[in-house]
Amino acid sequence: MSNCAKFLLGHFIMAAGVYNLTIEQGASWQLTLSIDSTAGTDLDIDGYTFSGKMAKSYYDENPVTMSYNIADGDSGQVVFSLTSSQTENLDSSIEYVYDIDMTDTSDFTTRLLQGRATISPGLA
Repeated sequence: MSNCAKFLLGHFIMAAGVYNLTIEQGASWQLTLSIDSTAGTDLDIDGYTFSGKMAKSYYDENPVTMSYNIADGDSGQVVFSLTSSQTENLDSSIEYVYDIDMTDTSDFTTRLLQGRATISPGLA
């Protein structure tokens, strides 16, 4: 399942966006983010790093780590993903929490996105 979200980063610090996810158990999953610096102006994210984690609770010591790939740095596009093996091991009886952070070339970290992730079970 593929999702896409667009974010606008202004000249001030603001709370992370909230976006709840549905992830199909046993299927590959992707979320594409397109990040703007101002309305209609893509943020060049070349050299930036990202972190995406999902856990059973905020206190879970073993979160699932999302992989990321900068799809087009000049236009601010980054893709987060989970493999089918990772989603197969998710517990469909639990509503997970997740967050996605971005660190710029000055080592300034911004939380872009957070929310809950519901796991849709597959057939046995």
